[in-house]
Amino acid sequence: MTARLTVDLAALLANYHLLAAESAVGAVVKADAYGLGAGPVTAALHHAGCRHFFVATPSEALTLDVDARVYVFAGVGSDEDAALLHEAGVRPVLNDDRQAAIWRRAGNGPCAVHVDTGMRRLGFTPQAFREADLSGLQVELLLTHYACADEPQHPMNAAQRREFEASRARLPKVPTSLGNSAAILTGPAWVGDLGRPGIALYGGNPFANRVNPMRPVATLEGQVLQVRNVAAGDAVGYGATYVAERACRIATVGAGYADGVPRQLSGVGRVAAGGGFCRIAGRVSMDAVQINVSDVDVSVGDWVEFFGARVPVDEVAAHASTISYEVLTGIGARVLRRYLTP
Repeated sequence: MTARLTVDLAALLANYHLLAAESAVGAVVKADAYGLGAGPVTAALHHAGCRHFFVATPSEALTLDVDARVYVFAGVGSDEDAALLHEAGVRPVLNDDRQAAIWRRAGNGPCAVHVDTGMRRLGFTPQAFREADLSGLQVELLLTHYACADEPQHPMNAAQRREFEASRARLPKVPTSLGNSAAILTGPAWVGDLGRPGIALYGGNPFANRVNPMRPVATLEGQVLQVRNVAAGDAVGYGATYVAERACRIATVGAGYADGVPRQLSGVGRVAAGGGFCRIAGRVSMDAVQINVSDVDVSVGDWVEFFGARVPVDEVAAHASTISYEVLTGIGARVLRRYLTP
């Protein structure tokens, strides 16, 4: 084992309680809880009082072992899926007339309905929702999804909220769910009756241009496998893209893009090591990263941090020209997961 992910469940719960202080909230635990492990994460949140969980697919829902309401964003695509969800007591989020018909045939248990107010991804269009056959459906939640919640002043947010308020007139007594992480922290008017936080739970910044109010939850580290002296003019790594300008010490760390270290960090990213910070020297490879440790005290067996409390995951995402969601969900299956209990 040369790469490990440490998940601080106390920090996760602190983030949950911060969000829950703003609104009634569930938790989005799709994609294996954003790469951190749906089982331990869901158990910790449930122990803290969370009773609503959201996943992307039927298969994700069926792997959760939790006494709570579980919703599937993708809804139901077949009679087989619907039968399994119905038997398990899982609630599909119905996105069109076809899914509504499938759910009726399965026995017509509790469900949610998604109205697409501008994301153009899933859900009934407002017109389709007005015309939809909802007869007999046990709709317990009506939801939509903001396209630009990470930018609270974006006019799209107000437009979507107005569209949703017009649509909900058809089911005025059904509880609503509008807000993701950023919307919850923007204010109660943007949330509805139940918020659906995702990235904020896991320590990522839910806003595009604000200071991150969340505690870091995940720490990805790699172990130093070798340290060697490199002469001035020597090349390091694939493609010889890094050439030492002076004599230096290069450490090889046992984690690479197969473990979740984005290849886009090649030559631009930094890690925390030996009480300081070190630049990545050359290209990130599948199983290893080389770093310049000339100015820090690093030895074989030491652990270096790719992201965590010292190197924010959003910094890594920015250097990799992506977002923290992709960095977290890209953590490899072979990485050892460790959980710090509250």
